[in-house]
Amino acid sequence: MALQTGIFDELLSAQRDELVRQSLESRSSLENPQTPLSYPAEWLLDIFNGGRTDSGIRVSQITAFQVSAFCACVDFIAGLVASFPKHVFERTVVKNGRASHRIAYEHDLYDIISLEPNEEMSRFTFDKAYMVHVLGWGNAYAELQRDGGNQILAMWPRNPYKTRPHRLSADLRLEAAPWRPFPVLLRAGELVYRTTDGVDEMDRSDLDSENGAARIIPKEDMLHLPGLTFDGRIGQDVVWLARQVLGLALATEKFGAKYFANFAKPGGILELPQQKPEDREQSKRSWLEAQGGENAHRIAVMPTGAKFTPLSNKPDESQMTETEEKQGIKITSLFHLPPRVIGLGRVTSRSNSEQEGQEIMTYALAPWLAGLKAEYKRKCFPHPGVGSRPKNRFFVDFDTTQLERASSADREAFYASGRQWAYLNSNDVRAFEKLNPIEEDWAEKYWMPVNMTLTETPIDPTHQDGSGKGDAGDADTEPGGDDQDPVSARYATHYSRLFRDAFGRTVTREKRDFKVIAAVFGPVLYSMRDGLFDLASQQMRVKGAPGVESDRFVAEYMNALAIRAADWTAAQAEATVPAELRRAVRAISVAAYREAASLKAKAAAPVGEGEDDDD
Repeated sequence: MALQTGIFDELLSAQRDELVRQSLESRSSLENPQTPLSYPAEWLLDIFNGGRTDSGIRVSQITAFQVSAFCACVDFIAGLVASFPKHVFERTVVKNGRASHRIAYEHDLYDIISLEPNEEMSRFTFDKAYMVHVLGWGNAYAELQRDGGNQILAMWPRNPYKTRPHRLSADLRLEAAPWRPFPVLLRAGELVYRTTDGVDEMDRSDLDSENGAARIIPKEDMLHLPGLTFDGRIGQDVVWLARQVLGLALATEKFGAKYFANFAKPGGILELPQQKPEDREQSKRSWLEAQGGENAHRIAVMPTGAKFTPLSNKPDESQMTETEEKQGIKITSLFHLPPRVIGLGRVTSRSNSEQEGQEIMTYALAPWLAGLKAEYKRKCFPHPGVGSRPKNRFFVDFDTTQLERASSADREAFYASGRQWAYLNSNDVRAFEKLNPIEEDWAEKYWMPVNMTLTETPIDPTHQDGSGKGDAGDADTEPGGDDQDPVSARYATHYSRLFRDAFGRTVTREKRDFKVIAAVFGPVLYSMRDGLFDLASQQMRVKGAPGVESDRFVAEYMNALAIRAADWTAAQAEATVPAELRRAVRAISVAAYREAASLKAKAAAPVGEGEDDDD
């Protein structure tokens, strides 16, 4: 807190010093007799009190922070950006041509960017001050301190009112300095930064001299994040652009403070009998002493002929509350924030916290984060390299998952889907939950449904669902053979006797069409389907019964089974029965789990699509 207060006081002092310096460029002295201190000119008031507004209140960057809505918005955005973990990532290309990213903990700049940018402040303090500068002053500057090898040693925030970009009109050589221990030659036309930050102890008269206290910083050594900019180099001062809104907010708060300072009693007119001027002044002082301050609400004793007429100046008549809320909403719109985040507007349910976080991230924070990432990339990890490495594969990014974190039920659904469709494994899920990884091989493996295949693979009736015609002996090469999962193996064991009996009754028939297969194998296959569906519904925590989808699948399977049954013989029973049973268990298992998953998806879908979340 002490460090932030010091930065704030320094900004106030710098603002006044810079305005005085700019004023002296066209005025010889503040002691000009044409500018009496009893009635100062507008330019002098602008220096110390900010720009005048139609509400009669002058607004500067410092006074703007006295508006609660403005202060809350700046603190909200700056605090959020500073709270996001910031990492140095390395981008590599894997063998399939896709980009892969990993956190580069071993990089020389990782500790500076992610933990401690300089020896005087933490990364949170640095980032928050940096964001306060750009939100309040329109520009944020941070100087990069380098060693003799041109490597970054630290980052130092620079006062935005003492720093400004310039373009050189002639070549300039910068001699070696403690913060850059090597000379630099700058060419005419290059963009540089001129700052007086850190040289307050020097003579103020040197500020405008050719060799004065102002330092020149090369553009490569300055992290500069402009706000709203018209030329791409200098950000506009949002306080100056929105001074009318801030001025009215300040006037409203001042009115309320004055009103309650007078014990919520309006002023009025005190009429006295005709008196001499000196007697009138004495009566006025006596009245104020008797009725002001701690004497308020006491019984007033007035001389004969005196009359007090109160003036109507009530907050409800001037709509002070409505005006204050309206100005607060306008101020939040300057920062693209929903008014509810600072306590304005209608109260909403917190059940949709994920959507609220996504809204704040998309509209209020994403532009600032994009600008920060681009500036870090340009200055800390420049794209042109040296020698045989023309590309720099390192970059900075923020971890915003905490803001967009879903509810526990939504995360459960996401993790279950990721595990089911093979884009998450156990350790991926644990990483999302900030848990330590499991040091086992199985935790790094990905699972996939058995009914999935590549889109370019031709449909083969002997694969996937087992519903086509083909050699039953090929089933040993599919999942469900020797390496089949425990569930399939258990069901194959339980139904082996029934399946063998159905096979024996089928081969004794001369006609083996769908009607025969349905009569013989139907009870076995439908019973198998019911058991697998019960197991799937228990695992997915869904209630329901098998429906038309799995009924249709079993019927199609029996139709394909009838085609294969035409070639069966009793001598092939020992080889055919186990293979066909494994094929049936595997295919019907897929159908049962698919139907259970469909029921769960329907149960999780919102009732009445398109309704307002608040209803």
